[in-house]
Amino acid sequence: MRVSQRGKRFVVIDDFLDDAKLASARGILTRPGFTEAESVISPEEDGVAFRAKGIQYRDELSAAGVGGRPGHYEELVRIVHREREFYGEWGTEWNRIAFTFWKYPAGSRLGWHNDAGLGRRGEFILFLHQTWRPSWGGELLLLDVDPEELRGVEAAGGTPVARMEAFLDACPISPVAIAPKPNRLVLVKAETVHQIHRVDETAGESLRCTLTGFVSRDVRDENAPSARERLAEALDVR
Repeated sequence: MRVSQRGKRFVVIDDFLDDAKLASARGILTRPGFTEAESVISPEEDGVAFRAKGIQYRDELSAAGVGGRPGHYEELVRIVHREREFYGEWGTEWNRIAFTFWKYPAGSRLGWHNDAGLGRRGEFILFLHQTWRPSWGGELLLLDVDPEELRGVEAAGGTPVARMEAFLDACPISPVAIAPKPNRLVLVKAETVHQIHRVDETAGESLRCTLTGFVSRDVRDENAPSARERLAEALDVR
């Protein structure tokens, strides 16, 4: 595991998982249960991808010693805890991590967006395909500029896509292109303008495969008992 690139709003970590944990994560990609998912950004232009049912953890479950998570999940939890500059402190600024496996076939992409709101602190993308040629596209493109520098930008028509494109037009720097190298993890701060570049047709049957997720604070009910408290009540071991 090594940090190969760090910007204002992103970190790239290569060789993230060891061989055993990487094989375990890739094994999930071969399971049934992936469903076609239409783009929430621009269905007409982005094409379809395939996703597995998502998983969410309130991280205190692990602290309480409940159950057990696969090794690839645990490694991601550790890195989220470590990168406080990105995600803040657990318990005060975030308390939930969501995981979802995705497959992007040739011809698909995900247009420019910024994943703001819903208590999000940031996200991560772990590339899980076995091989990937640079000419196959599928890069993660992101604008390494703080949102405050883009405040006040107006977009004709006011659609989300138009607003993101106006940000790009107004920005004095070009987007960063991060190649989807196998076993590469990318950490991204919330509100970073980014997109998944279209997977080239020359990829053929090869799929751009990722384990992605959001780090967020669940604020739906701040007064609800914590997972640790619910467990103690259920087991009567307060």
